[in-house]
Amino acid sequence: MKTQLQQFFDSTKRNCVLCHTYRNLKPSEDHKEMALVATKRAYAALKEAFEALRQEDATVEKLEKVKAAKVLCLDALDACNTCDKQIPRIKEILIDIK
Repeated sequence: MKTQLQQFFDSTKRNCVLCHTYRNLKPSEDHKEMALVATKRAYAALKEAFEALRQEDATVEKLEKVKAAKVLCLDALDACNTCDKQIPRIKEILIDIK
């Protein structure tokens, strides 16, 4: 599960940076869409992990960690939707997820 989540986060960050980098060279929405899709997949995976942890009565620390990551994903989605491509917003938000 962790490697799959890490792949989603890596894809999100990479596509966010590419969207920012190519904003003037190739003004398309492909990288933005890929970043959004990867972030949504990461959020869905975190949501499943949270439910699984709740069902197995995991510790509060584990639940809080997953919950914080879910909130960061939602913040990243909002930031991407309002992005002006001047800075890689998703990458800046998701850099804190470990």
